[in-house]
Amino acid sequence: MNNKGFSLIEMVVAISILSIVFAIAIPRLDADFAYMDKMANEFAMDLRYVQMESMKRPSSGYRISINKSTGCYYVYKNTVIEKAVTFKERFKIDYTNLDMDSIGFTYEGMPVNAGTFSILDTRTNEKKEVSIVPTTGRTIIKE
Repeated sequence: MNNKGFSLIEMVVAISILSIVFAIAIPRLDADFAYMDKMANEFAMDLRYVQMESMKRPSSGYRISINKSTGCYYVYKNTVIEKAVTFKERFKIDYTNLDMDSIGFTYEGMPVNAGTFSILDTRTNEKKEVSIVPTTGRTIIKE
């Protein structure tokens, strides 16, 4: 008898062995590989939002406040929190302006307490910086 193929059992065994080898051989991917980019972009968008709202309504009292110890920031309208963003545990946010922990904008769009915000991955020590240019209020994301 001339066998020119594989039986179903041989195929299942071969595929099972290959899947086990691939599961062991392929390195585990980090699920947070784009998280820092996402958070830097979201933070920059929130800064731009606060800037635009401050320009539209000068007395609105929009600002962003940083809480370094908990790793989160808040978007305030006067004393009411409009948005709260908490980073994952391994990510920290910091602000270079040591005297202040919040940033606001004038009705002309100029920042009050301009500085650089850093988002740090404590596991890999990678850093993303979001800078606000003092005179123009332009928001820049640095690698």
